[in-house]
Amino acid sequence: MKFPVENSEIALKEKCFSELKKRGWEHENEYLERLNKELHIINEMGYNDYFLIVSDYVGFAKNNGILVGPGRGSAAGSLVSYLLDITTINPIKYGLLFERFLNPARESLPDIDIDFMDTRRDEVIQYLRDKYGKNKVANIVTFSTILARQSIRDIGRVYSYETRNIDLLSERLLNRNLTLRESYRKLPNFKELVNSDKYYLEIISLASKIENLTRQTGLHAAGIVLNERAIEEAMPVTIDFQGNYISQYEMNFLEEQGFLKMDLLGLRNLTTISNCVDLINEHDKDANLDKFSLPYEETQAIELIASTKTMGIFQLESSGMRRAIKVLKPTCFEDIIALVALFRPGPLQYIDNYAKRKNGIEKFTYFSDDLKDILVSTYGIIVYQEQIIQIAQKMAGFTLSEADVFRRSISKKELNVLKGLEEHFLTGAKKNGYSEKVSREVFEMIAQFANYGMNKSHSACYAMIACQMAFLKAKYPLEFYVSILETSTSTNDPKFGEYVSEMKSLNIQIFSPNINESSLSFSVKDKGLLFPLGAIKGVSGPIVQMILLERKKGLFKDFFDFVSRMFPYKITENQISRLIESGAFDRLHPSRATLLANVSVALQYAQVICDEGGMLDLSAATLPKPKLTEVPDDPRKNLEKEY
Repeated sequence: MKFPVENSEIALKEKCFSELKKRGWEHENEYLERLNKELHIINEMGYNDYFLIVSDYVGFAKNNGILVGPGRGSAAGSLVSYLLDITTINPIKYGLLFERFLNPARESLPDIDIDFMDTRRDEVIQYLRDKYGKNKVANIVTFSTILARQSIRDIGRVYSYETRNIDLLSERLLNRNLTLRESYRKLPNFKELVNSDKYYLEIISLASKIENLTRQTGLHAAGIVLNERAIEEAMPVTIDFQGNYISQYEMNFLEEQGFLKMDLLGLRNLTTISNCVDLINEHDKDANLDKFSLPYEETQAIELIASTKTMGIFQLESSGMRRAIKVLKPTCFEDIIALVALFRPGPLQYIDNYAKRKNGIEKFTYFSDDLKDILVSTYGIIVYQEQIIQIAQKMAGFTLSEADVFRRSISKKELNVLKGLEEHFLTGAKKNGYSEKVSREVFEMIAQFANYGMNKSHSACYAMIACQMAFLKAKYPLEFYVSILETSTSTNDPKFGEYVSEMKSLNIQIFSPNINESSLSFSVKDKGLLFPLGAIKGVSGPIVQMILLERKKGLFKDFFDFVSRMFPYKITENQISRLIESGAFDRLHPSRATLLANVSVALQYAQVICDEGGMLDLSAATLPKPKLTEVPDDPRKNLEKEY
């Protein structure tokens, strides 16, 4: 795919050097050498257009107020990506390697994954269609196959086998990744049941015939394919109801065939950040926050993370992560990068060692003084893939490209390959003056970590988002919570209660819904949070929209006024009861129990003053309103938590 410029090599070079000059780095050798090296490799591999295309649609997003993530994956290791504003974390400052991203010795396409705020991702895809042509841009199909458990259930449904027997078989398929044949061999309880009766054997025999067949198609969550000529001339396609193309080749096959594939991901946390900044700037005209360049190394942010009050913060809110934070006691941005990398199966066991070394409890060495610069930020522990590459370069004399191939090969753990790699490493290290003892110790450490060492570029980008959210939470807690609750999946989300508890611990007042003030979403009121009508269980979005529409004609004067004005919108007795129980009418009448006892009376009154078509009859509207039957019990205390 070509970017619409006369010469993409020159265009890319000009853009990069222009930005280098703008940042005042045009005379700094480290930046000049790195940039020239990257541009040379990019040009040699034929990817000039690719970088310009990505830079263009990221630029479109930012110019239109669509928040873009700082980077994702190894692309953040590229200075070219940074200068093009594709990524926003300085790879030289944080020791991120270009070779981990793009390596001439590795036959794989570059992969620049971009996170966008999830509510506006579609605008970026539409921009690509508008720029390159609708028939040159396609979503990518996914094929869902029938797995073992589903195959049993499908056979049971079609052949009308007894549900309890189907359930018995399904319950014994404890490992979803195993086929029926593998389950029979590896799961004794499943095998025992199948062998106990020919009835079960018959079900399994039939189910095995449909297992792994394609069940349905879907769309890849992030993948988009761009093509120089019309998509339908290059691959099979389908066209959806909006006229958009969908490639019928799956992602892996497209990559194998050399098609240009882009990953445009929607990230809810970016939507939270964007909404939060907009809210802050709306309430505090002096804040003047720029959502595209939020601070991430602020002391306030790191201290908040260290306090473990991380609910709502990207990557850091799980109970396990909060325990890890408590142990590690982060004091700087580098600690947060390491935390994101360490909190994964495998390296998780080294959090204790990292913490003890960081806090001076456990002594450690760098094996050799030459490795200190590489391992100093992680206290002698290999945490990142980039460290393996740098160690192989430093000790064994590999080029960075060779060192990356070495890293990838060693992570596969193939014994015959591993032996050869060890000899290669030891030979190189010996030539560079390292003792066999030190060389073997280092190689063993590399072999141990290579399989689960994380890409630092990815970890740094995600740590950056986490710290930006921590900054907003520390400095603007009310706006942060409003935004996080607004983008939370629902009040049924288990995290919802934790958010509310944390707010209460910070003395942030939470106001019950108010029929005359609440909107569809959470909002700020009197330095507190006003619960929305849209979050009340049992009250659907459409009826809330109708309430807001009717309220524009004038505030609701009392309970009967509300019911009679909403009657034409087909509001139900249950919806009215839910509104009462949530406290939405507390300002109009103090007793929820009284209102609940009078719902049917209010609906009867509304029916009387509405015409046959259900519309309010103005001539009948002058009829006196019935008196409320007062009920002493108030269920407010019992229902406040539920709603």
